[in-house]
Amino acid sequence: MRISIGANLFAVAIAAGTLLCVVPTAYAFGLESPSETNRSSGNGYGFTIPNEAGPSSGTGLAPSSDEGQAGSLPQVHYDLSTLPPPVAAMREKIIAAARSGDPAQMRSTIGLSDPAPVFSSTGEGDPIDILKAASGDSAGLEVLAILLDVLDAGWVVKGEGTPQVRYVWPYFAELPPNSLSRRQLVEVYRVLTAGDFEEMRAVGSYEFYRLEIAADGRWLMFMAGE
Repeated sequence: MRISIGANLFAVAIAAGTLLCVVPTAYAFGLESPSETNRSSGNGYGFTIPNEAGPSSGTGLAPSSDEGQAGSLPQVHYDLSTLPPPVAAMREKIIAAARSGDPAQMRSTIGLSDPAPVFSSTGEGDPIDILKAASGDSAGLEVLAILLDVLDAGWVVKGEGTPQVRYVWPYFAELPPNSLSRRQLVEVYRVLTAGDFEEMRAVGSYEFYRLEIAADGRWLMFMAGE
């Protein structure tokens, strides 16, 4: 039997009227309070964590305005055997110097690249002094620990196919904060705090330490900032 549009509209009107009567009644008898119905379903920690599926799964993260953004994200690499030998060799030298905690060994490693890697936005100043000044301890060891965590993450390749190709750690320095999955956030929190990440998510970009090595093995930079 075919039902007319008029009948449907009449039924909707009746249902709406019933709902308007029932909801205030529920509040009046204490069955439901406005504060309970308006309470968000957050995790209680003051920030949101996305599901593995990403920001489109109703996680509280603002979706990208670019529907095709996911397809344009750089590829994340973890297999160290795929690094060009000069890049892999420099990475190991930097790791060895950082693990030693020895300023002289770090200075020697820095001196292997010409020009020297950049450690500040101005490109000026003694690298060891810059590392010490940025560290929570006077010896600069905290920043060396951050450097190790950065190089322990995956990486992305920028400028591939050009003379300016370079290898960038950590990979999430080149990904929009809202695109990161739960697994990736675990890696992020090894490098920075959840509070720091929330601030970066608010501005839409990574603004902590990153390290870059050129394809020929020159150490290009290690510094914080976008």
